[in-house]
Amino acid sequence: MLMIDAETVWKWVRSSVCTLDAVGGVKPFPDYQFTRELVNVLAEHRILMVAKSRQMMATWTVSAYILFRALYDDPGIYLLLSKGKRDSGELIKRLKIMIKNLPDHTDIKVKSEEVVFPSQTRIIALPATESAPRMHSPTCVFWDEMAFTPYSEGIWTALKPAIDSGGSFIGVSTPNGTDNIFYSLFNDDNGFGKQTLHWKEHPERDEAWEIEAKRGLSENRWRQEYEIDFDVLSNRVFDEYDPQLHLLSIPFKWRRDSGKSYRGIDFGYRHPYVVWVHRSPDGSLTLFDEWEGYDATVDEMIVAIRNVDRKHGIREDDVEWSGCDPAGAAMTDSGISAVERLKQREFKIRYRKSEIMTGIDLLKSQLKDAAGRVNLRFSPTAPKSLHHIRHYRWDSGKDKPLKDGEHDHAVDALRYLIINLIELKRGGWSKAQVVGLPR
Repeated sequence: MLMIDAETVWKWVRSSVCTLDAVGGVKPFPDYQFTRELVNVLAEHRILMVAKSRQMMATWTVSAYILFRALYDDPGIYLLLSKGKRDSGELIKRLKIMIKNLPDHTDIKVKSEEVVFPSQTRIIALPATESAPRMHSPTCVFWDEMAFTPYSEGIWTALKPAIDSGGSFIGVSTPNGTDNIFYSLFNDDNGFGKQTLHWKEHPERDEAWEIEAKRGLSENRWRQEYEIDFDVLSNRVFDEYDPQLHLLSIPFKWRRDSGKSYRGIDFGYRHPYVVWVHRSPDGSLTLFDEWEGYDATVDEMIVAIRNVDRKHGIREDDVEWSGCDPAGAAMTDSGISAVERLKQREFKIRYRKSEIMTGIDLLKSQLKDAAGRVNLRFSPTAPKSLHHIRHYRWDSGKDKPLKDGEHDHAVDALRYLIINLIELKRGGWSKAQVVGLPR
């Protein structure tokens, strides 16, 4: 527990700290009950995770709390992390406004990336990277918009030694799905302090405000940014996916002579991914198993495939073929391609060149076509594939998916399978039209 008196902090914030309002300009820190409660939990918990609606003054409140600690509590280094250089600069600007309006601030130096106090205590604002915490031994770390920071798990790992040695930590963010360290730390039973700030706690938010705030926002965006909904994923490629429609209630049981079975293979860059898909006589598809390799060779992948096959009682003759990346047919330094190595092990291989978006569109149509028909479902025995498909995102500002090296391999494996299943009209893949699944 931190030895900080919350009442003392709050009285100082109310009497000495100013904020910058977009409409009202510089004004005294407002007396809201929810910000007072936030100060209470900040003083109570050494490690605190705060999930919030937008525009709830969380960043202003935490910045004021850290300024108090830097002035009156623990000398040392206070590290402020945010998702980019511009965002870290905004944190310094907020501190500058607070310091400029303090009764006595003449001895505090505000620079572009840090605030330096006469005691040599420093508040440093940096973009969140794995190297940022390693450059310092912080007394306290404030990580703003934590869920929107790339490579968040690696950054958290780099922060852990300082936190484990007694440093304090404050993580604040609106939700951004479930594929980030903020979600994990906020939802895990880890003993950390947890706090939510919902827009309805704000005394100036009412029904009229809600109606106006919703203008121009999709329902998903509203739920994510204002209703603190972690299950909403923005910018998803496969927004057709719905667990009620696509996830089987019981595990799929493979049986010989009940249809046809296929594999999809992405060789990756030592990060291969394999999916197993069964097509029933009515043409519907079920992804029923998976394998994900890390720093794995082609030979190791082959061993893993045979192990999964053996688990289901699948022989190579039971597999119609395995669809894979055409790049796997290219000659390697060893003088033999990955495709040839699979063929030498009696794998039946198919591959064909296609544009990424052609495969994505075909895969989306299998999840749900224009008439609302669902043709692709998932067994609960393939949780990794479900996770990767749900978190596969569009590349910001570009009309193509993000090649993130994490979620794309599972999608590529399924895409190579689908692209070889679907019959296309002649005239090239770039203007492909779906005719349907082969019977």
